[in-house]
Amino acid sequence: MKRWVNLVIGALCLIGVAACSHLEGYLDIVKDKGMSEEYLQALGRWTREKIIYSQFDTQAHISATLRSPEFNRAYLQEYARIYQLSGDERKNHEAMRAASEFTEFIFYAYIPDRTENDFDRRGSIWSIFLVNAKGEKITPVEVRRVDPVTPVVTGFFTYIKPYYGICYWLRFPPLEKIGGVDGPLKLVFASVIGKVELEFAGR
Repeated sequence: MKRWVNLVIGALCLIGVAACSHLEGYLDIVKDKGMSEEYLQALGRWTREKIIYSQFDTQAHISATLRSPEFNRAYLQEYARIYQLSGDERKNHEAMRAASEFTEFIFYAYIPDRTENDFDRRGSIWSIFLVNAKGEKITPVEVRRVDPVTPVVTGFFTYIKPYYGICYWLRFPPLEKIGGVDGPLKLVFASVIGKVELEFAGR
């Protein structure tokens, strides 16, 4: 009996370590492909992930990146470096990002039953919302599946594995309108499968 208990505790410890090390592992892999340390640090700072387990089985694995002003600057700098953008080309990209009126996330969801990976469908089993520092609930203005998932997407967002899960764009009103400029934000995915809460600090 004691041996069985020790085996269970050991398995739980391994699961915890695996969950915590997913993102770090992805960052190490992409570092070898030539992504800069500065960009990878920004990606790590603005990405959160959580796994829902039922006993030892994965029910859902969700990773999300908040495209904060800091992250967008790092993304553009890395994009310009890789694609060797000219000064004018970079200014055009900066202008397009500055013109965005939304608080944007990109998120990836792996769910063993793909029929439950339906975040963009009307009548989805999932409810998605933000909670600001005041406890106010904000619903998204758009949830859109990323299709096709290009090498640019998987190269910059290293946790996205299109053969296993599905990638989505998620848009909310601007940070200034939802009280999230300086205060923390919590991104929530709730369903009968379970609930995922991802907390992001203010910019």
